[in-house]
Amino acid sequence: MTTILIARLFEHIEPINRGDRYEDPLDAVLRERGLGEVTGGGSQLSETGEIECADVEIQVANPDAAIPVIVECLESAGAPAGSELVSESGAVLKVFGGRQSLAVYLDGATLPDEVYAALDFDAVVQQLTNAAGPDSYHGCWQGPAETGLFFFGAGAEGMWARVEPVLRGLPIGQNARVVVRPGKGLTDARTIRLPRQ
Repeated sequence: MTTILIARLFEHIEPINRGDRYEDPLDAVLRERGLGEVTGGGSQLSETGEIECADVEIQVANPDAAIPVIVECLESAGAPAGSELVSESGAVLKVFGGRQSLAVYLDGATLPDEVYAALDFDAVVQQLTNAAGPDSYHGCWQGPAETGLFFFGAGAEGMWARVEPVLRGLPIGQNARVVVRPGKGLTDARTIRLPRQ
């Protein structure tokens, strides 16, 4: 008799990165300890196509023994604050995670053409990652008018304090929308819009 659990991670993370960061390490730990295995995963998308959360499906024989191991493994991999372990019926069994989120949405449509022509996207990502902190960058999303860059760390406000002067100094940083989010929901988030130069 086995039980299906879903680990719901409230972050934008692409399927390959989800496998590398969460699924593969968790599967290895569960199999090594004889507690179960990862059986799948998926993404829930917003209306604009942005990943709102990622699910990891886990099959276990003994939930009481497996849940602490699952939580420890996913938290050590960087699970964001407000992540949930959910039963097959949809009941939230455990809320976990410690990393907070800083999302930087770059204006991809209304800045002067010369800003985009001179843009070195990889260099921008590197500069913002250096400011946000080691292993903070969890991926990007390309929308019709914005490009989202997603950073996770111990404190969203601290990351923003370090990222803000760097972003303000970049031509592509003008008119950027920044969401500082300590938890999973938008109720405790604040949004900043940078000025145009």
